Amino acid sequence: KERKMFNRFIRNEEGSALILFALGLTVFLGLSAVVMDGGLLYITKAQLRNGVDAAVLAGAQDLPYQPEKAKDLAVLYAAGNKINDNELVIEIYNNNKAIKASAERNVAFFFAKFLGHESSTVKVQAIAEVAPVAGVNGAVPLGIEDFDFAFGGTYTLKVGAGEEDEGWFGALALGGPGSRTYEENLTHGYLGTIRVGDILEVETGNMSNPTKRAIDLRIERCNHTPYCTAVNFSPACPRLLKVPIIEEVGHRKVKVLGFAMFLVDEVEGQGNENYITGRFIQTVTDGEIDFSGRDYGLYGVKLTQ
Repeated sequence: KERKMFNRFIRNEEGSALILFALGLTVFLGLSAVVMDGGLLYITKAQLRNGVDAAVLAGAQDLPYQPEKAKDLAVLYAAGNKINDNELVIEIYNNNKAIKASAERNVAFFFAKFLGHESSTVKVQAIAEVAPVAGVNGAVPLGIEDFDFAFGGTYTLKVGAGEEDEGWFGALALGGPGSRTYEENLTHGYLGTIRVGDILEVETGNMSNPTKRAIDLRIERCNHTPYCTAVNFSPACPRLLKVPIIEEVGHRKVKVLGFAMFLVDEVEGQGNENYITGRFIQTVTDGEIDFSGRDYGLYGVKLTQ
């Protein structure tokens, strides 16, 4: 009798152990699915997110002027971040001022499949938009009054003094007056930030020699092959000048309306006959942007999603 009771007890214990083992295995698989498979989903999403962000930021550099090139560049950057063509969709919209990259990838589970979940699809998207710049670093101390210029046409940016002995002839006193400060800013770009709406002091005199030395140095440093032109240029070319577009608001004061990019062709003359010629171009640069700002062909990029 005692033996029968012992055998029944053993069978009950074995059954309980099997139940506990099954419950423990379920919990183990559930936790493993959360930790391992959940971690795999997180890593995959992070990889795709980095890839689409890089894609739209790269592609936006050619918006709004070259949308097809922008799309090709976005695809190239996505591929560099291990996003395949069959996982990627690139869309350019909003009058070629926005680019969206969408990517999705199916992730196969390891532990969760024992709980009836074979896989999951990770989806991400990113949007970058371009808009007129509203604030820049590296502007040159040369202002040009607002007018309806044509991109690619030849214009005179810095004019000589003519018959006058004193006056403002395009030079701005960024960071303080004086020929040394002016020449440094024209050579390397002003280190501070200039924004739309800022009131700037003008620099009197024609600054002939500082202008020629600074622009000659910029031209000399353009060693790109082929030589930079208005339709084919290096974004880092020293001949590119970020120029404030201004209007006069008082004695020796001007107000910043926006910014343009000017590609220098040459600087000629001395004294009263000193001037810079070049072409306004359309491009993208670093800087603050304003979606409602005045459009002078110089844009900044912002990741909006």
